[in-house]
Amino acid sequence: MMARLVLVGFMGAGKTTVGQLLAQNTGFRFTDLDQAIVEIAGRPIPDIFAAEGEAGFRRRETEALAQALDQDVIVSTGGGIVTQAQNRALLKAAGAPVVYLKADPEVLYQRVYQDENRPIANSLDLSGFTALAAERELFYHEVSDLVLTTANLSPLEVMGGILDEIQVK
Repeated sequence: MMARLVLVGFMGAGKTTVGQLLAQNTGFRFTDLDQAIVEIAGRPIPDIFAAEGEAGFRRRETEALAQALDQDVIVSTGGGIVTQAQNRALLKAAGAPVVYLKADPEVLYQRVYQDENRPIANSLDLSGFTALAAERELFYHEVSDLVLTTANLSPLEVMGGILDEIQVK
């Protein structure tokens, strides 16, 4: 068994929302990696960061990714999933289509600014946020089979764009 589709992209790109819509539309189950990490750890992401640091969170993220890729699900990843070489290797070897949801950092920043569940976003101003997005850009492209620019598209339109390009079966 393997994942049906994996969504990657920077925080605020709409991965969870679009993943849920895809699951509803296709009948497949949906897994949000950040939520899976919270459930396994038994505490929210900010608490994981506080207790284990980003490195501890990334270890948990790799474990959750490996588990999700072995299930018959649509997967929404966290924005930093591509920062770890092991995760990029897992994504490329998964056999499931990987879709990069891309949007301008300024738009994404407005979506996630002051969200208490996003410890990295809360620690950055717009220029730092934009720089972090730029650092990850090549990694998103490296693992993706499809890049979909989501600017000015509703979540339903993004889902339609994915289904026009990739048969989720």
